[in-house]
Amino acid sequence: MKKYWLTIIVIFIIDRLTKIYFLKNSSQFTSGGFFNLYLNQDIAFSLPVAVFILLPLIILILIGLIFAWWKYFKKQHIFYWPISFIIIGAISNLLDRVRYGAVIDFIDVPYFTVLNLSDIYITTGVIWILCFEFISRRRQKIS
Repeated sequence: MKKYWLTIIVIFIIDRLTKIYFLKNSSQFTSGGFFNLYLNQDIAFSLPVAVFILLPLIILILIGLIFAWWKYFKKQHIFYWPISFIIIGAISNLLDRVRYGAVIDFIDVPYFTVLNLSDIYITTGVIWILCFEFISRRRQKIS
């Protein structure tokens, strides 16, 4: 269990430190390279949503995720790992919104989007859950 908590804390700290680094060194990262600082006030893929809707929505989703995490954590079900990734990513992006009024994005994927480690954590968690569900349902059909 110590490895779990250590892993969660370390990936959260890495995310926060990278965001702070890119924010403090923003003048170096505005030239259109792979790292390009962007303060995203919108949601995923820069889709606009009013702040008075967005913040309460994020908080409600986080509360639901924390309840789901607790349920799986008590059972020691594998889902507590990917849900943890989603929660840390969401909390980190929420902290950005509260502190800076926008999410700090810095990984510029050409012809796609600009994102950060939190977005990668969230995506990894979702893909992990989807793959697990797909594989387990496929095994049920075979049985």
